[in-house]
Amino acid sequence: MSENAIEDPNDTHEITESAAYDRDQPLSTAVIDAVADAADLDPAELGTPLYDQIDPDALDNLFSDRHNGTPRGSGHVVFTLLDYEVTVYSDGSVVVRE
Repeated sequence: MSENAIEDPNDTHEITESAAYDRDQPLSTAVIDAVADAADLDPAELGTPLYDQIDPDALDNLFSDRHNGTPRGSGHVVFTLLDYEVTVYSDGSVVVRE
């Protein structure tokens, strides 16, 4: 993953980790990796499964290309995992805030 911070001037939470996911891997994997990096843990040690907070398959499909190959529009989804606020943007950015 490469660093790619997105700033929201209305957000008071500090960005702990930000990354751009590789579209060759599932988005859910990128989220787990980013939260694990923020928590300074191995992804297997997170303790809380992603599916307890959001459906990983739905997340993987949310911003994937349409069936005809065209990209989906812009948008984002926000949820909490552990004590972190996770924001996933349609451009592939994953931002983790405390």
